[in-house]
Amino acid sequence: MTMISGATIGRFGHGLRPSLGARLFATVGTWRRRAQERAELAGLNDRLLCDIGLSRADAEFIVNKPFWKE
Repeated sequence: MTMISGATIGRFGHGLRPSLGARLFATVGTWRRRAQERAELAGLNDRLLCDIGLSRADAEFIVNKPFWKE
């Protein structure tokens, strides 16, 4: 029978909360992803926006939101 330590279980996400560092890393990653996606959205022309179901006003609203807001 193999014994699994708590540290091993934690690495695989079975029941333990992520550390503060891991949560911070994930949050910063989310913020960077949002900023990148909004920058890409700002570069789309009206035809491409229409293809994804957004008006220019919708896109401007999203693009102008701070990166920390969903």
